[in-house]
Amino acid sequence: MKLLSKYVVAVIACSTVFSPIARANGLDDIKSRGTLICGVMSNVEPFGFQDPSTRQLQGYDVDFCNAIAKSLHVKPELKAVSLEARIPELTQGRVDILAAILGWNPSRAEQIDYSDTYFVSQQRVAVIASSSYKQPTDLAGKRVSVIKGASTPAFLKRAVPTAETVSYDDTPSAVMALVQHKVEGAGMSETILRRFVAKLGPSGDLKVISPSLGEEPWGLGIRKGEPELQKAVNAALQEMEKSGEAQRIFDKWLGPKSVYDMKREFHVEPIKG
Repeated sequence: MKLLSKYVVAVIACSTVFSPIARANGLDDIKSRGTLICGVMSNVEPFGFQDPSTRQLQGYDVDFCNAIAKSLHVKPELKAVSLEARIPELTQGRVDILAAILGWNPSRAEQIDYSDTYFVSQQRVAVIASSSYKQPTDLAGKRVSVIKGASTPAFLKRAVPTAETVSYDDTPSAVMALVQHKVEGAGMSETILRRFVAKLGPSGDLKVISPSLGEEPWGLGIRKGEPELQKAVNAALQEMEKSGEAQRIFDKWLGPKSVYDMKREFHVEPIKG
């Protein structure tokens, strides 16, 4: 009986330790720690990149991280992540949230939760300006460069099923493959494409063709099972929309006075998966 009693006590103790009630709450952890660890890109202008003079991370995504941290009354702590490692960084608890050009798709939604939309990306293809390609379907059976870990291949497969994707580790490599005629097209987010087209200028001889391959809502990535954190992040985003801060961040990095000369045609709202 004594052995049985000890066994029962041990089982109850273990149940208490591993009970969902005893599991740490992400939002409480952030507030207790006093910092929000935010995973961002470090090489994707204008969303997350290093300032050449200060080496500090900056960009559209970084400004959203800073604003979310301010809303939670904690300090932002930025952590550079790669496209391929960003979701593992989140699921394994090395960052609290992701602001890392994270487009919604069903596969990712099975691994993580998303905040409301804070950006909507048009997926497009660039070609050599002097080429005969005028629309994406003209690239049927042709080679198109894409970035590893990005959403573009899925959009390209739906729009141009016979196009052959050639993956590169980063944006410059994918664009230069087109400039050097290693591929016939380069597919990625419109903002990234337009940045490189403007940066290369006439020497690049590139143009972005229409229509788009499709649009992709972006959300901030949050670990599964963190409803309180997700609610707090969404509340912060909604307040940014209401106050005009979300618009100001867009105009700062992507608006008419930027190299992108883009107009904000979306609002913060739940992602309709």
